[in-house]
Amino acid sequence: MKKAFLVIILISTTLLFLGCQKNTTIETNAGTWTTVSTLDHSDFTGTVQAVLLSLKNEDFLTLSTFVWPQGLRFSPYEYVNSWTDVVLDTELVANAPILSRSFTWWSYDGSGEPIDLWIGQYFEKFVNDADYTNAPEILYNQSVQRGNTINNIAQTYQGKSWVEFYFSGFDAQYEGIDRKSLTLVFEQVGGQRYVIGVVHGQRTI
Repeated sequence: MKKAFLVIILISTTLLFLGCQKNTTIETNAGTWTTVSTLDHSDFTGTVQAVLLSLKNEDFLTLSTFVWPQGLRFSPYEYVNSWTDVVLDTELVANAPILSRSFTWWSYDGSGEPIDLWIGQYFEKFVNDADYTNAPEILYNQSVQRGNTINNIAQTYQGKSWVEFYFSGFDAQYEGIDRKSLTLVFEQVGGQRYVIGVVHGQRTI
């Protein structure tokens, strides 16, 4: 019941936010989601769902069709660093599984050591560290300051649209220390909506 309720909230809120076109339905681990039958960037609901599922499944070919011409920025923490965050263009995203190189995705919180990872390794640590298709909280265009890392999504992506999938924690004894989130940022270009940012959130020191 909880999952079904969350899916209803996701769809209803999105409809109020931007409206949607005629969709089809698919079955996911989160229940029944409404989604476009083709990769229709004009439908915000379908775009959010397709991007989230392609990230979860590491379906880089599908993900690449939603990457805007100037690339997709990955931020390991809620402070988006325009200078150091990795930006992958459409070709790099599409060919991610066969790339024979790593990237430096800024530095680890606490140690300051460089986050030197292959794309698949980065996804394991900073994209798919939780099942965000089952996130209990979904926030639209809200930048919430929850810890000591500055959340600058609203400033960095001013005028853009974003959706945050948030877990307040997984084990009650940690009292939220194990919180996690994933925020997808979108830009509309020429009547099409692209994903331009993937921001991971967690407790930092």
